[in-house]
Parts: sequence; structure tokens; C-alpha cells
Amino acid sequence: MRGAEESFSGRRVKVLAAGLVALGAAGEVLAGRPVSAALSLTGAGVVAIINFHWLEQLLGSLLQPGRPRVSGPVLVRIMLKALLLIGFFVVFLLVPQIDPVAVALGFTALVAALLVEGIRWGMKGGDEA
Repeated sequence: MRGAEESFSGRRVKVLAAGLVALGAAGEVLAGRPVSAALSLTGAGVVAIINFHWLEQLLGSLLQPGRPRVSGPVLVRIMLKALLLIGFFVVFLLVPQIDPVAVALGFTALVAALLVEGIRWGMKGGDEA
């Protein structure tokens, strides 16, 4: 029997991503970059983490055994997810102080957290049948 702490954890991914975002934002400030760079990184990281959280919940409700459960709240969540991303990219295009490199780093924090968790999970043996 495998322990619960050994399975892939979306919560652990979100916590690690948040830590990487905070570390990156602090690094931006300590490196003497403008505060807008730290805010760009933080905003992108938060959007990525929220997007991951909603996607995780959406897939959890759709991929249950039996018929897929596509209900009103699921559709609303899909719309909110799309609006969040569209809103972020509109702000990205309209605000000249936003640092594109910092935005890329903010989104990359989630990818790095997913890689770390995936490697950790794989080293533990993954989901053994």
C-alpha cells in the first residue's frame, strides 16, 4: 500500500510554484530591477497558479468514471479561466511597464514546479498498478 504523500500532489505543485514566484520577485528587486518587473513576474505566476488550480478541478470533475459531468459550474469555471487569461494578456499588451521576460519567468515557475513534482513522483515509482 502506497502512502498518500507519495502520490502526485497538485497542492505541492502550487506551493512550490508560489515559492518560486516569491523567490523570483525578490530576486528581481535585489538585482536592482524596476518594481514593475517583480510585479510582472508575480502577476504572471499568480495567473499561472490559478489557471493550474482551475484546470486541475475541471479535469477532476470531467474525468470521473462513468459519464463526464459537464454542469453549469463546470462551464462557468471554463469561462472564468478563459476570461482570466484574456484579461491578463490584455493588461500585458496595454501596460507598457510590464516586463515580458519577468512574465515568462512567472509562467515558468509553474512549469518548473510541475517538473520537480513529476520527477519526485517518478522517483517514488509513480502510480504502480
